[in-house]
Amino acid sequence: MNAEVAWGGRWEHAECGASGDAVWDDEDTASSGHDCDRGGVVTWSAEWECHGCGAGGVDQFDDDTTKYADHECVGDEDDEVAA
Repeated sequence: MNAEVAWGGRWEHAECGASGDAVWDDEDTASSGHDCDRGGVVTWSAEWECHGCGAGGVDQFDDDTTKYADHECVGDEDDEVAA
């Protein structure tokens, strides 16, 4: 797991109009916790950022999805070589 990578995003349930924001670590599950009796799917629009090197990306996905940035930060390795 890359502890330097964090996700942040907004979820929305189009059927009832509910929405919210959340932040989570890479390789964790994005879960809105939203439960209503209307049909449809809760969707996320999110982005990730590496605090080590500043790299990032965006993604859209369904609720209760485990997200992986698939990022290998080289920022820490460069610091070790320079020391």
